[in-house]
Amino acid sequence: MTESIMKDRKPLIIIAIISMIMTTLLYAGGMFFISGFLPPPSPELSVAKVYSFYQQNHTSIITGLTMAFVGTGFMLPLCIIGCVFMAEVEAKDGFPFFSVMQGLCALATVLFTALPNFMWMTAAFRIDRSPDLIALLHDLGWIMWATPSWGFAFQLICVGVVGLKDKRSEPFIPRWMSYLALWVAVGVAPTPLVPFFTDSGPFAWNGLFTFWVAFFSPILWIAILFVIIAKNIRVNNQHGLARA
Repeated sequence: MTESIMKDRKPLIIIAIISMIMTTLLYAGGMFFISGFLPPPSPELSVAKVYSFYQQNHTSIITGLTMAFVGTGFMLPLCIIGCVFMAEVEAKDGFPFFSVMQGLCALATVLFTALPNFMWMTAAFRIDRSPDLIALLHDLGWIMWATPSWGFAFQLICVGVVGLKDKRSEPFIPRWMSYLALWVAVGVAPTPLVPFFTDSGPFAWNGLFTFWVAFFSPILWIAILFVIIAKNIRVNNQHGLARA
């Protein structure tokens, strides 16, 4: 029975792995290494310094943000596949509320991850614009990027709840991963405080909680999930070979 389920899931798992890899390569590569947008610049930067940054890095900003934008698209297959696995658990309850909620929050996460790129690309598109306009688009992009992490927090809560409800002998994620998802959701929760910190501090858009914790703790959780999926595929393949 387990082997049959694994065979049915394998195409989806392969898509999920490809989705993870492409998102990581394109988004991380574009934001960290090409555009230089991550780690985020300080909100303390003056209008003149923001304007200078866009003027001097016009090509790399456009290139890196375009890569990152494409990378966000690869998040959706991963999230939808998560909905499929979650819906299996909720099938006995009738309407798969948490699975649907996770899918809708995933869409919000992808949108609010992608839309700031348009703001920043618009700022870099015409470097002869007024410095004040460029600074405005710059700030709007960062507030939009940093603040709505609640979408991902709700995703993690949904995954955690369904994971804890999964009483099967082989759950879709280990029980401890469900608890970890709930803790990561708590770590992401402070991001709505970003607009109150216009200079620096742990809740500014480049701060300890609203960037370093809120950005990297979900990445760590996803990386652990990736390892678990890869390990399960390897174990099931070995069992299949042994039986053959």
